[in-house]
Amino acid sequence: MANLTKELALKMPLNLGASLSGIATKETLEGSYLTDMEYVLPGARSAIIFSVPFDQDLIDPYLSKKDFSLSAHKIHRTTFAAGIAFEMSTVLTSLGYRTYPVAPNFAFRTDTENGIFDRIPPISLKLMARACGIGHISQSGLLITKEHGAAFSLGGVVTDAVLGPTEPLPEEENYCDGCGICKLSCVADHINMEKMSMTLGNTVIRTGNCRLPARCAYPCGGITGLHKSGKWSTWSPGRFPLPDEDEEYRTISKRYVQRYLQRKREGTISYNPLLAYPFEMQYTCSNCQFVCHYDKEIRKRRYGLLKNGGVIIEEDDGKKRSVTPEEADEFLLKMDKERRKLFVDE
Repeated sequence: MANLTKELALKMPLNLGASLSGIATKETLEGSYLTDMEYVLPGARSAIIFSVPFDQDLIDPYLSKKDFSLSAHKIHRTTFAAGIAFEMSTVLTSLGYRTYPVAPNFAFRTDTENGIFDRIPPISLKLMARACGIGHISQSGLLITKEHGAAFSLGGVVTDAVLGPTEPLPEEENYCDGCGICKLSCVADHINMEKMSMTLGNTVIRTGNCRLPARCAYPCGGITGLHKSGKWSTWSPGRFPLPDEDEEYRTISKRYVQRYLQRKREGTISYNPLLAYPFEMQYTCSNCQFVCHYDKEIRKRRYGLLKNGGVIIEEDDGKKRSVTPEEADEFLLKMDKERRKLFVDE
């Protein structure tokens, strides 16, 4: 078996296109069933974790609903992170190590009460990234870094190689100040503001305190997107209800998913096994991910772009564009009744 050094393990993802990398071990990950490396790879000893940033220049046009390109970019960069993990896994396997490449998204445990619909990952990239010093966890529950805010994808490889860990960042350096802009940016009110913490390894960390995962998935995947005020929306043209109670979100997506799948989604598609056939999805929200920034003034400005960017309608050819709430209401009233059902609960 060839020797895999800590230096090489940290350098590999960076040379392949990642921006930050770190190493977690069984010892530094103790404290949560979501960081049990044995669940994905019996005999695992280490995990090489990395981040792949999104293009910051695409955030303002996306939040102001002038340019939808960031949705496709997020899909591409997330797929790229999966590719880095797969390539590293292939190399390490060829060198004689056992590996498990960790999918950045849409991988779920099947042995829970509701199977994949519980939305529990085989292992948490976010917690492993926190343990190995890539970033902190914000109030929204997302990993954040001073370099990229929350605008990046994570990837990683679990292996039986014995590697020394990288140090976690001190919690006092976490720039999340509980400003609540992430909460204001969420049409589904997914984020709680209570403080929560847990111990991971020997470190007490902040974890975020979000509500039922299905609550986030409902608008983020594009089924609906109009804020309850009616004044602004995500990039989704949907206007289906946003219930107050978590339990209603366990089934509400199923109620409207067939209507969603009949829309003409333009651009890059992602595949989500939680949807019905043909499982096609686009990101239309991710607002909490994109408003977050180390500089609080930038956070405020980004939220202003989102709130003042109008609401989205979908033309007959599938193109999305932003209009005023009044123009959107008029557009929907003129729409054929059968097509209007793809967007409105009637």
